[in-house]
Amino acid sequence: MQLIDVNQTVFSLSLVGALILGSFFAALVRWTSKKKWIGQTAWAVVIGVSFTLLTMIPFFGLENVARMFCYFAASGTPMIIEYLMRVQQEIREDNEKAKSLASELFNDRQAGSR
Repeated sequence: MQLIDVNQTVFSLSLVGALILGSFFAALVRWTSKKKWIGQTAWAVVIGVSFTLLTMIPFFGLENVARMFCYFAASGTPMIIEYLMRVQQEIREDNEKAKSLASELFNDRQAGSR
């Protein structure tokens, strides 16, 4: 493994950039959570990791960070697909349960009024 000659100024400024970016992104995630957007967790992770990797470019270089992006994409894509499929399945199940409950309530009211 080749050691990186640490430029403390570049390292410190990129960390400050990551902190500021993370703070703004956390506020955006909070806002989307209040809006009750469905499936937003996976995209919050994707965007958050992407922005974090971008803040690493000044210190690690574009080529190294581009390689890191490939690894995150390879491991993250199946995770995103699984998450979105699971959320959609949970929504379908909730809708079916709601329809069933509404049908039971409707049938009970009809039977009671006879």
